[in-house]
Amino acid sequence: MLADYEVRLADVLSSRLGAPFTGRAFVAPGPNDAAPALLVGTRTAEVVPEDFGSKRPEVVPGDDDRRRVVRLRCLVGVEVRPGAGADRSERLAALDAALYVLDAPDLRDASALALPGDPGFALSGQRVRIAQVEPDDEVTLARIDLDADGWFWPPDAPGEDGGPIVRAIARIAGLPFSVAPWPVALRVGDPPLRLEVRLDDTAVQILADEVQGAGASAFALRVLDAGDRPGAGTLTGGAAGPAGSRTVTADDGILRISYAPPAAPATDRLVVTFLRAAPGGAPTLGAKLGEFPIEVRT
Repeated sequence: MLADYEVRLADVLSSRLGAPFTGRAFVAPGPNDAAPALLVGTRTAEVVPEDFGSKRPEVVPGDDDRRRVVRLRCLVGVEVRPGAGADRSERLAALDAALYVLDAPDLRDASALALPGDPGFALSGQRVRIAQVEPDDEVTLARIDLDADGWFWPPDAPGEDGGPIVRAIARIAGLPFSVAPWPVALRVGDPPLRLEVRLDDTAVQILADEVQGAGASAFALRVLDAGDRPGAGTLTGGAAGPAGSRTVTADDGILRISYAPPAAPATDRLVVTFLRAAPGGAPTLGAKLGEFPIEVRT
């Protein structure tokens, strides 16, 4: 329960911070290397008494059935681990950058932490705040403490049964491309899977408007995790592109690429991006067209 909150907070920080902390926020203790990092970890958690002693279940994100939740008041620390040889001014600059990101309105009201499906936690927008900031000294790391109230529960725990579903109304949004096979679900040890990203006329028209002079084959594909860090799996095919991407030429409206699953379970994202031509220089990543989840299970 608390672990799901820590992972999501680390992912959001990892995707929002600028260099050198881009892609370098982790749940404590983090990787054992000398690169700078932000480490997220729960310091204290206090059970909040229910209203009038009530033990009522609640409707939580991801399901209309009511769940039994644990009401907690948490103190979560975000420690700044500087890179090797960084002086105090560099460490303080890192603290400032993290503080600015954490004080964003959508992090203070917890809306930035929302996830599709069942996240395992729901924070109160009235009780997420920066409780304390501690610059580093000779012994401790610089740290920012976040004070948050919320409901916590095991993700996908069964809820109370409701009545039979008589009618369901769905609103569906379509992307200007699709991937086959779908869904992309693999197991550890599977051979590389050949994927086909099929573009429709809308995607081609967006490309013509977005990437002037780049050509109708200007697409870059990347594998990233939830925090915009490099994904666990590997893409092959096409040619090497910017930011670790693979540039792929469209063949009759189809981009062909292969995905090799990692040696451990993981959740990756196949991200499709326009490739922007740079006059007199190397091409760069342009606007993101969309993404697809890739599940690798045991």
